[in-house]
Amino acid sequence: MTVPPFVCGALGLYAFALSSDHFKERGYHIVVGILIAVIGLIPAVTVSSSVGQYISLCVLLSGVYISAPLTMAWLSGNTPEPGKRALVLGVNGFGNLGGVVGAQLYRQRYRPDYRIPFYVTLGFLAVALVGYLLYRFMLQAVNKRKAALLSMMTEEEVESERLNDRRYADKKLTFVYGL
Repeated sequence: MTVPPFVCGALGLYAFALSSDHFKERGYHIVVGILIAVIGLIPAVTVSSSVGQYISLCVLLSGVYISAPLTMAWLSGNTPEPGKRALVLGVNGFGNLGGVVGAQLYRQRYRPDYRIPFYVTLGFLAVALVGYLLYRFMLQAVNKRKAALLSMMTEEEVESERLNDRRYADKKLTFVYGL
Protein backbone atom coordinates (compact mmCIF):
# COMPACT_ATOMS: atom_id res chain seq x y z
CA MET A 1 0.00 0.00 0.00
CA THR A 2 2.98 2.36 0.32
CA VAL A 3 4.17 2.02 -3.27
CA PRO A 4 1.41 3.87 -5.21
CA PRO A 5 1.73 7.19 -3.31
CA PHE A 6 5.49 7.20 -3.83
CA VAL A 7 5.08 6.29 -7.51
CA CYS A 8 2.67 9.23 -7.81
CA GLY A 9 5.28 11.46 -6.18
CA ALA A 10 8.01 10.23 -8.53
CA LEU A 11 5.81 10.67 -11.60
CA GLY A 12 4.77 14.15 -10.49
CA LEU A 13 8.38 15.17 -9.98
CA TYR A 14 9.42 13.70 -13.34
CA ALA A 15 6.64 15.52 -15.20
CA PHE A 16 7.33 18.84 -13.49
CA ALA A 17 11.11 18.55 -13.95
CA LEU A 18 10.67 17.94 -17.69
CA SER A 19 8.20 20.81 -17.99
CA SER A 20 10.39 23.13 -15.94
CA ASP A 21 13.41 22.41 -18.11
CA HIS A 22 11.39 22.75 -21.29
CA PHE A 23 9.94 26.14 -20.35
CA LYS A 24 13.13 27.30 -18.53
CA GLU A 25 11.02 28.30 -15.54
CA ARG A 26 11.18 27.10 -11.94
CA GLY A 27 9.15 29.42 -9.72
CA TYR A 28 5.65 28.82 -11.02
CA HIS A 29 6.32 25.10 -11.33
CA ILE A 30 7.24 24.98 -7.64
CA VAL A 31 4.17 27.04 -6.72
CA VAL A 32 1.87 24.72 -8.68
CA GLY A 33 3.52 21.76 -6.94
CA ILE A 34 2.77 23.32 -3.55
CA LEU A 35 -0.83 23.98 -4.63
CA ILE A 36 -1.17 20.30 -5.61
CA ALA A 37 0.17 19.39 -2.18
CA VAL A 38 -2.41 21.64 -0.51
CA ILE A 39 -5.15 20.10 -2.67
CA GLY A 40 -4.01 16.68 -1.47
CA LEU A 41 -3.55 17.68 2.16
CA ILE A 42 -7.00 19.17 2.72
CA PRO A 43 -8.96 15.99 1.89
CA ALA A 44 -6.43 13.95 3.87
CA VAL A 45 -7.69 15.86 6.91
CA THR A 46 -11.34 16.35 6.06
CA VAL A 47 -12.34 13.11 4.27
CA SER A 48 -13.34 10.31 6.61
CA SER A 49 -13.13 7.32 4.25
CA SER A 50 -9.89 5.37 4.01
CA VAL A 51 -10.09 5.25 0.20
CA GLY A 52 -10.51 9.03 0.03
CA GLN A 53 -7.58 9.58 2.36
CA TYR A 54 -5.44 7.18 0.35
CA ILE A 55 -6.22 8.96 -2.91
CA SER A 56 -5.56 12.33 -1.30
CA LEU A 57 -2.21 10.98 -0.07
CA CYS A 58 -1.32 10.12 -3.68
CA VAL A 59 -2.21 13.66 -4.73
CA LEU A 60 -0.32 15.11 -1.76
CA LEU A 61 2.89 13.27 -2.61
CA SER A 62 2.54 14.22 -6.27
CA GLY A 63 2.91 17.84 -5.21
CA VAL A 64 5.23 17.60 -2.22
CA TYR A 65 8.12 15.99 -4.08
CA ILE A 66 8.30 18.77 -6.66
CA SER A 67 9.63 21.68 -4.66
CA ALA A 68 12.93 20.39 -3.20
CA PRO A 69 14.69 19.29 -6.42
CA LEU A 70 13.40 22.24 -8.43
CA THR A 71 14.52 24.60 -5.67
CA MET A 72 18.03 23.12 -5.81
CA ALA A 73 18.10 23.59 -9.60
CA TRP A 74 16.73 27.13 -9.28
CA LEU A 75 19.25 28.18 -6.66
CA SER A 76 22.14 26.54 -8.53
CA GLY A 77 21.26 28.30 -11.77
CA ASN A 78 20.86 31.68 -10.11
CA THR A 79 24.10 31.53 -8.13
CA PRO A 80 27.03 31.39 -10.56
CA GLU A 81 29.75 32.12 -8.00
CA PRO A 82 30.97 28.73 -6.63
CA GLY A 83 31.54 29.79 -3.02
CA LYS A 84 28.25 31.62 -2.79
CA ARG A 85 26.44 28.69 -4.46
CA ALA A 86 27.90 26.25 -1.90
CA LEU A 87 26.68 28.46 0.94
CA VAL A 88 23.21 28.96 -0.58
CA LEU A 89 22.72 25.26 -1.26
CA GLY A 90 24.00 24.39 2.21
CA VAL A 91 21.59 26.80 3.89
CA ASN A 92 18.78 25.46 1.70
CA GLY A 93 19.61 22.01 3.09
CA PHE A 94 18.19 23.15 6.43
CA GLY A 95 14.81 22.46 4.85
CA ASN A 96 15.54 18.83 5.64
CA LEU A 97 14.90 19.68 9.28
CA GLY A 98 11.23 19.17 8.40
CA GLY A 99 11.67 15.55 9.47
CA VAL A 100 12.68 16.70 12.95
CA VAL A 101 9.72 19.06 13.15
CA GLY A 102 7.37 16.36 11.84
CA ALA A 103 8.58 13.86 14.43
CA GLN A 104 7.84 16.36 17.19
CA LEU A 105 4.55 17.46 15.67
CA TYR A 106 2.88 14.12 14.91
CA ARG A 107 2.68 12.82 18.47
CA GLN A 108 0.42 10.17 19.96
CA ARG A 109 -1.68 12.76 21.76
CA TYR A 110 -3.06 13.99 18.41
CA ARG A 111 -4.36 10.55 17.43
CA PRO A 112 -6.46 9.36 15.67
CA ASP A 113 -7.06 12.17 13.17
CA TYR A 114 -3.92 14.31 13.75
CA ARG A 115 -5.83 17.50 12.90
CA ILE A 116 -3.52 19.99 14.63
CA PRO A 117 -0.35 18.63 12.96
CA PHE A 118 -2.12 18.66 9.59
CA TYR A 119 -3.16 22.28 10.08
CA VAL A 120 0.39 23.21 11.04
CA THR A 121 1.61 21.43 7.90
CA LEU A 122 -0.95 23.37 5.88
CA GLY A 123 0.37 26.58 7.43
CA PHE A 124 3.94 25.66 6.47
CA LEU A 125 2.81 25.00 2.90
CA ALA A 126 1.09 28.39 2.80
CA VAL A 127 4.23 30.14 4.06
CA ALA A 128 6.32 28.28 1.46
CA LEU A 129 3.88 29.29 -1.27
CA VAL A 130 4.12 32.97 -0.33
CA GLY A 131 7.91 32.76 0.01
CA TYR A 132 8.41 31.21 -3.42
CA LEU A 133 6.12 33.78 -5.04
CA LEU A 134 7.95 36.66 -3.34
CA TYR A 135 11.33 35.25 -4.39
CA ARG A 136 10.20 34.87 -7.99
CA PHE A 137 8.77 38.39 -8.17
CA MET A 138 11.88 39.80 -6.52
CA LEU A 139 14.09 38.16 -9.16
CA GLN A 140 11.77 39.41 -11.89
CA ALA A 141 12.08 42.97 -10.54
CA VAL A 142 15.88 42.73 -10.45
CA ASN A 143 15.91 41.42 -14.04
CA LYS A 144 13.67 44.31 -15.10
CA ARG A 145 15.94 46.84 -13.40
CA LYS A 146 19.03 45.34 -15.07
CA ALA A 147 17.29 45.34 -18.46
CA ALA A 148 16.41 49.01 -18.03
CA LEU A 149 20.03 49.87 -17.24
CA LEU A 150 21.28 47.81 -20.19
CA SER A 151 18.84 49.50 -22.55
CA MET A 152 20.50 52.85 -21.84
CA MET A 153 23.94 51.48 -22.76
CA THR A 154 25.53 51.21 -26.18
CA GLU A 155 26.42 47.82 -27.65
CA GLU A 156 30.08 48.45 -26.86
CA GLU A 157 29.27 49.28 -23.23
CA VAL A 158 27.14 46.14 -22.91
CA GLU A 159 29.95 44.01 -24.37
CA SER A 160 32.42 45.68 -22.02
CA GLU A 161 30.09 44.99 -19.07
CA ARG A 162 29.84 41.36 -20.12
CA LEU A 163 33.60 40.85 -20.47
CA ASN A 164 35.25 43.02 -17.82
CA ASP A 165 35.89 42.02 -14.21
CA ARG A 166 34.47 45.16 -12.60
CA ARG A 167 31.38 43.20 -11.51
CA TYR A 168 31.43 39.48 -10.83
CA ALA A 169 28.91 36.70 -11.48
CA ASP A 170 25.31 37.69 -10.75
CA LYS A 171 26.34 41.29 -10.00
CA LYS A 172 26.93 41.85 -13.72
CA LEU A 173 24.17 43.74 -15.45
CA THR A 174 24.22 41.13 -18.21
CA PHE A 175 23.43 38.26 -15.81
CA VAL A 176 19.74 37.39 -15.98
CA TYR A 177 18.19 35.43 -13.11
CA GLY A 178 16.15 32.40 -14.07
CA LEU A 179 12.56 32.65 -13.01
